[in-house]
Amino acid sequence: MGSIFLFDIDLTMIRTNRAGSIAMTETLHELLGIEDGFVGVEFGGRTDRNLLREALLNHGRLNGDFDALLTRFQERYLPRLAHHLEQRGGVILPGVVEMLDATAAVPGAVLGIATGNFRGAAEIKLRYFDLWHRFVGGGFADDGEHRADLVAAAIDRLRPLADGVDGVYIFGDSTHDITAAKANGAVAIGVATGGSSAAVLTGAGADFVFDGFGDPDTVLRMVRGSATS
Repeated sequence: MGSIFLFDIDLTMIRTNRAGSIAMTETLHELLGIEDGFVGVEFGGRTDRNLLREALLNHGRLNGDFDALLTRFQERYLPRLAHHLEQRGGVILPGVVEMLDATAAVPGAVLGIATGNFRGAAEIKLRYFDLWHRFVGGGFADDGEHRADLVAAAIDRLRPLADGVDGVYIFGDSTHDITAAKANGAVAIGVATGGSSAAVLTGAGADFVFDGFGDPDTVLRMVRGSATS
């Protein structure tokens, strides 16, 4: 039997110094001439699809073929994202590499991603930080507009690799990560490294909340114990 571990990307594992939001704003301006198109749009825990839909709705431009626009948006956004990452840099958050090492060492562990990024954006970000190769797959904004849908997609993709699943564990910094995990029957683990405090994550229903990944062995011992308790 194996276990599936799914990790969010932004503000859970890395910080990109707003490379993504800047690239998205520039892309929307290039495509539709909208200035500051994402002003007032809350990014934390949302999918890229949903962010774009809300921005278009806010500016009265949600018309026509949304999926066709989404394709055009991605074609222009991904190169801009790569450019801004090179220009702005960023950091891997403390303890993340050690956490991934410790998780990969768990017998039967399958490591994946559950992120609101488009798959292409997730790959660009994680390759920049040399983390992409650590994951065998996942769920992305391409899989659905709402986070619960992409989490379900990730679990479905990774389940055949686990040789039977005795637990699914999802790590994230936002309330959306928590509610999506619970909607899919997974253990929801909040890390207070983003915009949501430990109290807010707990209030959203997190099974466990940590300040970060400073003590990977303790984190894994606690969360894996919940599957057998």
